[in-house]
Amino acid sequence: MSSELYGDLAEVRACEQRIVNCWPARSTLIFGGFAVRFAHGYSGRANSASAIQTRAHLGEADIAVIEQLYREAGLPPTFRDTPLMSRAMRKRLDRRGYVLKDASFGMIADFTGVTFPRRTGVEIALKPGPEWLEGISRFQTPEKRSPAHLEAIVGAIRVPAFFATARQGSRAIGFGYTAVDRGYAEIASVMLDPAARGQGIGRGMVETLLAEAAAAGATRGFLQVESNNRIARALYQKLGYRDLYHYETIWLKG
Repeated sequence: MSSELYGDLAEVRACEQRIVNCWPARSTLIFGGFAVRFAHGYSGRANSASAIQTRAHLGEADIAVIEQLYREAGLPPTFRDTPLMSRAMRKRLDRRGYVLKDASFGMIADFTGVTFPRRTGVEIALKPGPEWLEGISRFQTPEKRSPAHLEAIVGAIRVPAFFATARQGSRAIGFGYTAVDRGYAEIASVMLDPAARGQGIGRGMVETLLAEAAAAGATRGFLQVESNNRIARALYQKLGYRDLYHYETIWLKG
């Protein structure tokens, strides 16, 4: 299944445009209604072309240029097929040989009138420090264990952002962040030591981040979670999030 819409297309557009600011790439080019992003291969979203306008569509020549740019950067040409991409565009990419890389849900929540507690044991910083960068990298998949490449992304955030570190005693066991762009707060990079799972620590960290985001003016929350991550989806649903859209990341392998 390709992109599927569960909610308002205007909300999808609002989230996808804010992702560019809340999770910035090292460099971004605009082609028609697409943001084409490059970040050393760290993160699928920051190294793919994503529609930021409704019914976004590109011709063969523009697609070929984008493919060449990714290859010159040492990256596979990659597109995120969200409900903003035209169906004709998806068919064009299919004919060019694009295949499924992974699939995710975009989730959204309305926090108007909701108060989130700030949990003890969760520290908030306005900048990502070495401990935070190394902690995120430690719990990531092998291709994402570069603190320098992570810093190139989160260090480029220009909207208000908050970086959480959860501790048990003096030991840092969890990390995450939120960035707030025009009333929408994105939660991302939530990582927890596997030995600390099932104790409510992850939820406490997210609630603390949402409390900071609300204080910074956020009334909506959004995030992206892989389709097969049922534990994370269940947590966010308990916090008031709902599925807004389903999307696929597709690429040219080899």
